[in-house]
Amino acid sequence: MVFAVLPLFITAGLGAPALAVGLVEGIADGSSAVVKLWSGWYSDRIAWRKRLAVGGYGTTVFGLALLVAVNAWPQVIVARALAWMGRGLRQPIRSAMLAGSVGRRDLGKAFGFHEALDTAGALIGPALAFLLLAVGGDFRTVFWVALIPGVLCVVLFAAITRDPRHETSPPVSLRIPLPGGFWRLMAPVAVFGVGNFATAFFTLRAAQIMQPELGRTAALAAAVGFYLAHNAVGAAVSFPAGWLADRVGKAPILAAAYLTFAVACVVGVVGHGWPALGLLALLVGAQNPVVSSVEGSLTSSLVEARRLGTAFGFLNGINGAADLASSVVAGALWTFASPQAAFGFGAALCAAAALVLWMRQPKTV
Repeated sequence: MVFAVLPLFITAGLGAPALAVGLVEGIADGSSAVVKLWSGWYSDRIAWRKRLAVGGYGTTVFGLALLVAVNAWPQVIVARALAWMGRGLRQPIRSAMLAGSVGRRDLGKAFGFHEALDTAGALIGPALAFLLLAVGGDFRTVFWVALIPGVLCVVLFAAITRDPRHETSPPVSLRIPLPGGFWRLMAPVAVFGVGNFATAFFTLRAAQIMQPELGRTAALAAAVGFYLAHNAVGAAVSFPAGWLADRVGKAPILAAAYLTFAVACVVGVVGHGWPALGLLALLVGAQNPVVSSVEGSLTSSLVEARRLGTAFGFLNGINGAADLASSVVAGALWTFASPQAAFGFGAALCAAAALVLWMRQPKTV
């Protein structure tokens, strides 16, 4: 709910430029990256990692709750960064718990199913946000209502999830280095991350490509509709993509998802009107959860179970640092050059990442 309207809240609600969106997204991702590196490393060394993840979920909800009191866009940086630091705290632990809960032959399905449910939540949330705005609510109404599922999430994760490790067992010695195949994967992950700017920029572009056919208010509603539609696509393709990755190979599916983002950027450069909006929703929705789930399942197949927290810390940390760079660069290009320059930048790097991954596929264990 929050992220469907946040870029519009920053620009239309607070009167900030697109550069502010890039700074908000980039600083949040950068702060999250630092926490992910520590959280993943530390979680492999403690027996109570689930409690640490619960604290991460609670920190995210608290950070997003601060948005209801924001009246200037620099304050959004604080709230968003705090929320994403909580995400950084929980994400490597949650991924390691998920990977340890299934056999290696089912990793693609498991991560694809998780991403499908996660994206389904991101489908319901924007739908509620769209309805709230359509009936006369404002952005802060959306932020207030979003606290309800946020609090439920903390309670449910604390109450019903189980860590597949024995929480009373002492952690094992972790002096074994991460394998070379994992580091080979990190190279295209980093290149793609630098080009893979936040979906917020597609939301802003969606509002632009629907004008002047639609008025400003209707174009903003169409942008929220784009966010809703791209999550619907993601929820539909996540599990089948994970199933396919288990059978034909995770690296080829991941390379195809990287290339899909590059094509979406090209549509963002040249597209206009309803056909372009629909194609953007299809392409952005198809790649986003697939990238996340297949990167996770491929990492799990490259690293032994006792190092998964550390591995996911590096994976998410590299992604977060790259996202910091991509969002700031995209925001600067958008503000000081043009939206087309920002999307061209993303297309070039993401196509390069797809090529590198396809030509240098890591070997799974």
